Amino acid sequence: MQHELPALPLGYALQGRYQILKKLGSGGYGSVYLAEDLRLRGRQVAVKELSDPSESGQQLFKQEAQVLAALDHPGLVRVSDFFGEGRSYYLVMDYIAGQDLLDMVVKAGKQRRHLPLAKVVDWITQVCDAVAYLHEQQPPIIHRDIKPNNVRLTQKERAILVDFGIAKIDPHAKTQVMAKAVSQGFSPPEQYGLGAGTDTRSDVYALGATLYCVLTLAPPPDSFERMVRGTPLTPPSQLNPQVGPALEKVVLQAMAVNSAQRYRDAGEMLAALQTATGHPVTQRPGVVVRRPLVTPSAAAQLTPPPPSREESSPPPRPPTVGRGSSPGITCPQCGAFVRLGARFCPQCGKTMDTSHRCPTCATPYRPGARFCAKCGATLPITAPRESSSVSAPAVPGEESAPPLPPSPPPPSDRVAEGRQHLREGRFAEAVAAFEAALQAETQPADVYLDLGKAHLRLQHDEAASVAFEKGLEHHPQAPQLHAALGKALLKLGRPAAALEHLEQALTLTPDDLELLRLTADAAFNLGRYGAAAPHLEQLLTHSQDPLFRGHLAVCYLRLGRVDEGERLVQELTHQESLPPAELEFLKGLVHYQKGSQRWAMRDFYDALRLNARHALAEFFVGEIYAQWGRWHEAIAAYEQSAALDPLAPAPHLGLSACWKAVGDVDKAAAARQRALALDPKLESVKP
Repeated sequence: MQHELPALPLGYALQGRYQILKKLGSGGYGSVYLAEDLRLRGRQVAVKELSDPSESGQQLFKQEAQVLAALDHPGLVRVSDFFGEGRSYYLVMDYIAGQDLLDMVVKAGKQRRHLPLAKVVDWITQVCDAVAYLHEQQPPIIHRDIKPNNVRLTQKERAILVDFGIAKIDPHAKTQVMAKAVSQGFSPPEQYGLGAGTDTRSDVYALGATLYCVLTLAPPPDSFERMVRGTPLTPPSQLNPQVGPALEKVVLQAMAVNSAQRYRDAGEMLAALQTATGHPVTQRPGVVVRRPLVTPSAAAQLTPPPPSREESSPPPRPPTVGRGSSPGITCPQCGAFVRLGARFCPQCGKTMDTSHRCPTCATPYRPGARFCAKCGATLPITAPRESSSVSAPAVPGEESAPPLPPSPPPPSDRVAEGRQHLREGRFAEAVAAFEAALQAETQPADVYLDLGKAHLRLQHDEAASVAFEKGLEHHPQAPQLHAALGKALLKLGRPAAALEHLEQALTLTPDDLELLRLTADAAFNLGRYGAAAPHLEQLLTHSQDPLFRGHLAVCYLRLGRVDEGERLVQELTHQESLPPAELEFLKGLVHYQKGSQRWAMRDFYDALRLNARHALAEFFVGEIYAQWGRWHEAIAAYEQSAALDPLAPAPHLGLSACWKAVGDVDKAAAARQRALALDPKLESVKP
């Protein structure tokens, strides 16, 4: 954690130009000051100071300056200067006087009245327009921190999106350290590391959550809790009767936990929002409307027929779609290019075909969706394939029947096609082929397994888990599906659910040593030592790996089998077969279980001196401090342990007890909920 720099003195002039008037606040990785531009008397600016001295911090701060300087949109804060001076780097931006949306929500909540619906829609529409502009950049810019307190209202009630502190410029680039921040309630699951990486749909979730909050005056439930614990999202109409069905649908689709079910970007959400509220779809200045490939039959409806002497000449060759172009369809009203999945034409606003319905539950879905939002069924592929042949123009006065669609290949052919794509690294094509095969009929378990593998190679972890779950609906005794789902759930941060499937797979294939090791590790990391011990004992009949013996010693000691645990620790110490830090930790655990807390504390600190990333040593340091009633030292140790091992529930449970002891009931409840999200079996533990 970075230490905040001392505040700049009032009256100090950076660069001899920007005179500090007051500190506005701090957060993320910088502090913000209100200053006066001495060259332009009366002009107030916001000056952001970088508080992170690291090279990576400076690089990201410079990146923010470059991003903002290149943008030009009335809904985005404008940057005017960037420089380094003395102790840090500074970014100069327009100062937006007025309130932010969070101020408005808090004020309305105190007055027990909802904000005017028309104003809320107007504000969020403006923010959507600004984010759509960001998403249209090449490459798209992902803001990653959209929330009510990052939307400021001018005196004329123009909504301005501010704070690009964790903006991600390239959605395919690796997220750096300071871009890992999340805003509880407004960040999507992928920003917690669940599912695929962040992209434009991540901002869509935050936009939907912001709209939800301003409409209902209540923060939405955290997406981590929604995904891991199944915490329900109360429909906004239940909290604000002014919200109609069309507007509610926009909010709920934007806030879908599965990113594949959200709008593809802010532009698509903007169009849906404007249509739902009866406004024409906005055409932003500078946005180029891409034209479709117009077939001769469509062109005949848009242009006069050519003279008869030209009828025999071949039709002009249609332009070729480039590698970077998106597949699309033609608007039947104006002929404009419409991206697949879009619900409205970007040129004339015509509603596109949304008649597609789920074959299982008949719920409507948008073209391009992979799974039904209601029942989770795999949906048929709706993306039209380009045809290599050109249809003949219709003869005036004659009605011709539309050509019959080509017969789809048999499911077995689609499976073979998918496996060929999988072998050759074309994972998106493999997904489409496998889904088409599964749509036609139930397939063997290995087809669901291959579909999940293709999703995993695309880093679509959530979609992979859905594929494995669908396979288990048809093949509940398939061990490979249980094992694959267990591994996927571990990646998604759901260790308790993962362990259930790993244990089921192990029951079906008890001789699989790799599966046995994985199951033992999952149980051990959850702190379920009673479940882990027999698996470790079985592993030791095949291999005397000292790591297995060390873990088994921990299990014995924590289960009260102190003599057996101590004997194992003595053998490992004599053999010196484990790293020194691990041996010191095991010695400390023996002392701890025997009630010698001071000796145990010494050993745990020795372990941490040798390995500062030993999560269990940090946890037991917290346990001892908590027993001594030194709550804040215990909190620091538990927090460090949780940071080192994010999937372990025990540190969060310890934090809950400590926060309760110091009187912070809200933090105690939040910590307990996080522990229960990781392991629901802790519900029986007394709070």
